[in-house]
Amino acid sequence: MAAPPGEWYHESDPTFEVTAMFLIGILIVVAILGEIIHRLNPWKKPEPAYDDLVAQIKQTDWYQELSRDQACRYVLDNDPHVQAYYASTYEAKRLLTQEGFQLGLIDYVKQEATKHAEKSR
Repeated sequence: MAAPPGEWYHESDPTFEVTAMFLIGILIVVAILGEIIHRLNPWKKPEPAYDDLVAQIKQTDWYQELSRDQACRYVLDNDPHVQAYYASTYEAKRLLTQEGFQLGLIDYVKQEATKHAEKSR
């Protein structure tokens, strides 16, 4: 005999609810343990310090070349848009590793230095 539509287990059988609650409990425990292991991952490399990254940026060849010019050095030190290029560890790592990001900053600094030099005259 077929069960009526929408009723696929017997209402007086409590094993379905117990089994479902047990499986949900196991899933919750596994999720919590997974999150703990993810956060306490001993194999994850530590994040480099922000100050170390900024020091590495200032030691790069392109930064040294820009800082030799007085107008470019003024822009590098005082323009908030330049500081936004390495405002956090993510951006600082990106500036160290991605040539396109570096070229964008170099172009911006040169344009602003030209504007600053023209205003000074």
